[in-house]
Amino acid sequence: MKTVFNINSITDFELMERIKQSDEYAFRMLFNRYWEELYVFSCSIIEDKVIAKDLTQEVWISFWERRKKIENDNIKAYLYKAIRFRVYKELRDNRKLNSQVELIDNIISSTNTDDIINLADTNNTVQESINQLPPRSKEVFELSRYKGLSNQEISDKLGISKRTVETHISNSLKHLRRNIIIALLLSVSTGL
Repeated sequence: MKTVFNINSITDFELMERIKQSDEYAFRMLFNRYWEELYVFSCSIIEDKVIAKDLTQEVWISFWERRKKIENDNIKAYLYKAIRFRVYKELRDNRKLNSQVELIDNIISSTNTDDIINLADTNNTVQESINQLPPRSKEVFELSRYKGLSNQEISDKLGISKRTVETHISNSLKHLRRNIIIALLLSVSTGL
């Protein structure tokens, strides 16, 4: 008979020990713990909600396939490194998304992986940054990222030019990047 655990009472290390024994329930618990965080992280960098979801799924599939080889030391760090690598590879390989390569390069070169992991620990930082956007920029950004609308669809829906949509998205990404880097610097300086 399979033992049922409270997701909050079992550590990542303990889950990983079970996952290495092909325990699918433990895998689902870890998946439920981190899937949304990884997805939000990838969405905050990549402009396409569908692609971000696919990349996050690919990370989890690879995680399951490689489960016996993964070290238990810091599973969360492993997952964030994996999603960061997948997002970066997608940005590099997809001509449509090449404009975002500079964003991820700047984030990676401006901070270290542990800082990115600490930042992405909660999607509150990203959501707070989105909430600080001017109302129209926030609306455009959310339609793009969370509703998955194309720039042309947003243009048609809001009655603004496609170029204006692109400007709103570009400015929103700059704002998010700036806030993320500030949050990282604050967390480093306060030792959080």
